[in-house]
Amino acid sequence: MLWKVAICEDDSTQSRNIRRMVEEWGQERARKLEVFSYARCEAFLWDWTEGMDFDLVILDIHLGQGMDGMELARRIRQKTAGIEILFISGLSEYLSQGYDVQAIHFLVKPVEKGRLWEVLDRALAMRKKKENFLLVETENEAERIPISRIVYGEAFSHTTALFLAPESKTGTMEPREVRMCLGELEERLSSSAFLRCHRSYLVHLSYIRRIDRAQVFLDYGGAIPMSRGKRAGLYQAFLDYHRG
Repeated sequence: MLWKVAICEDDSTQSRNIRRMVEEWGQERARKLEVFSYARCEAFLWDWTEGMDFDLVILDIHLGQGMDGMELARRIRQKTAGIEILFISGLSEYLSQGYDVQAIHFLVKPVEKGRLWEVLDRALAMRKKKENFLLVETENEAERIPISRIVYGEAFSHTTALFLAPESKTGTMEPREVRMCLGELEERLSSSAFLRCHRSYLVHLSYIRRIDRAQVFLDYGGAIPMSRGKRAGLYQAFLDYHRG
């Protein structure tokens, strides 16, 4: 499962050191990572608002120009609780403000590798805990759906149909019509093993049985369409996932 980490730090030496420690942690934990470095909060904010997803943001509080890390954290929290926030700073007096934005920790510079790794382990554990269930609204109720049971999602005009794996080996997939667009579902499942195979379909890699030139064949029978432009990425992701 891919984990996306952003580092917002204007000191290039500090940024390189933190990036190196994060990447070493990923190698040690066999965790596939994408790490992005930003010297300004505005650059991160641009990528994020344009649709780039992140699981963890490591924020320096005081950057040289423009928005500071605390303000960026507040903007993140106005939109989502799904991104973990870790503050780093040479000034410990900002510690109390970190609680206001549900930061997972506050590390004082210079950052020690052992302490950073401890926090990354905790962030990963928290992320996994959040991923276990998806809280959705159906027509008449709210329901907590195990993410592991979602085989695929199909977009309609104002809703998305989720197709759930049966709870018994002899059962068939169970549909749920939920009040969210496919883009929102994709964002909420971005850290799980889901990929967009078509503008109207989002599929869980673990339930793909076979991929041909234009379709994705699923466990429990049936197939869903696949866009030509999505095939290469989905095919490689399918191989990577099942190779472990």
